[in-house]
Amino acid sequence: MAGYTFSTSDGKTYKRNLHGFEALCNTYALHDFLLSLTGSIEVQLRDEDGTAVLKETLISLLRTAWIVLRHRVPAVALRTTYHPEDGSWTALYDVPTGSDDIDIWVDQTLVWRETKIDCLEHDLDEKWEFTHGEYPLRLIVSPIEISAGRYMISLSGPHGMFDGRMSMILLNELVGFLNDQISKTQRLDVTASRWGEETARLASTGAVLTGLDMDSVPEPVAPLENEIFAPFLPPSVENKVRTHNVTLRLVVFDDARTSALRRKCREHHTTVTVVVDAIFALAHTETVLANAAVIGGAHYASTIEAYTKATHWFMPLSCKDQRSSWPSSSSIDHPKGTTLFGVDGYFLQTKMDTIRKAIGFSVDKKSFKPCDDEFFWGSVIPDMAAAHAAPRKDLAAYVQREREKQAICQSFHPSLMMDRVPIASSIGYIEGLGLFTKYTSSSSTFVKFDGKLNCSLLAAAEWNSPSEMDRIESSLRKWFDIMVGIKQLP
Repeated sequence: MAGYTFSTSDGKTYKRNLHGFEALCNTYALHDFLLSLTGSIEVQLRDEDGTAVLKETLISLLRTAWIVLRHRVPAVALRTTYHPEDGSWTALYDVPTGSDDIDIWVDQTLVWRETKIDCLEHDLDEKWEFTHGEYPLRLIVSPIEISAGRYMISLSGPHGMFDGRMSMILLNELVGFLNDQISKTQRLDVTASRWGEETARLASTGAVLTGLDMDSVPEPVAPLENEIFAPFLPPSVENKVRTHNVTLRLVVFDDARTSALRRKCREHHTTVTVVVDAIFALAHTETVLANAAVIGGAHYASTIEAYTKATHWFMPLSCKDQRSSWPSSSSIDHPKGTTLFGVDGYFLQTKMDTIRKAIGFSVDKKSFKPCDDEFFWGSVIPDMAAAHAAPRKDLAAYVQREREKQAICQSFHPSLMMDRVPIASSIGYIEGLGLFTKYTSSSSTFVKFDGKLNCSLLAAAEWNSPSEMDRIESSLRKWFDIMVGIKQLP
């Protein structure tokens, strides 16, 4: 347990081991940078006279903001080392001894990228070393329309170093520091920072922050096997014409559909996460079958065999923010800070019989006859809600799952990544979290909420072609319209 809390022997370098999910995500990222993360926002920056903030000024402002953020949240400046002999990870933090140390860190982590088109996907294809003591996190800024002061600002790195919600929390802080400088509401003096005091905000791993003795939490009691479990694990076909390692498709649902979704969730007493996971399960299954039908032959036959014999649609990782359940260190505002990765991940498995009835696939005709919204809300949603309710969510169960993930790290093999299964994570309702709400059109820094649900589909390009991504986007949109009952909308 002690190894998962920061400590120092010389007062200069602080160390702790990564544990559980954070370590596993970093281990996955060793392979083509999968399970890396890029959190991005688009901002419009104008000075007090309404003049657009140009590149040179922005870089200077961001440099100051990045340094101030490091003092406030020192975990953004961690270094990481991987130990292949036992599959473990060490995080290190160096207390700056002067401006030279700060300059080195900024030079290695603050990146200007000229890419103006598909910059988010470009970021996901970018790779850098993070196994021999390098800084894993990057702050990346890309131009959108410099003459108007429009830029994309991104935090990017291996997923184990920060989670999606934290990426938005950190970007909210950065935007605030930018706004303070542009509007001159607060002077940011990086030379006044007292380096060393920030180490009090270097947080332990999540299992320690539960307040439980992670070494004494008993092993979970194995459930009685009362049903056959045969997950839907369809075969894959290599995409031999890929130009990237990662493929991304951002699916945005308009405000009418988003409002209808929220209204339906209230009417049926369920959550957006449950509904979106249900839609995703249907779209994923439908897309796998449609892709197999196009390929045909032995691949189609093996896909149909997996589809007809499966008892459950299976998601090995459904992710949930865990910080709110911790008794302390649950926020960057806490005197002892919080870990930047505070996510729990557990299995989801829902009945394949319900999925099959919902999509209505004819093996012979290779066609679909989808259900109506009544069946969706009356059968698909209760099954998915039950799937979400099944895993234990108490702190002891979280610690147990973290221990299991740590064991996987110690025996990890890339073959574990060869099963074609989906994973899902929800950042949440950003505006409801109070993030970016004070940056309106009247402020120097403008962040606009569009009231739309955004689904980011991220996949390995080696196994997912552009046409396959087209199909899953089309299927998601179809099932969304079936769910809300507004198919007449364009």
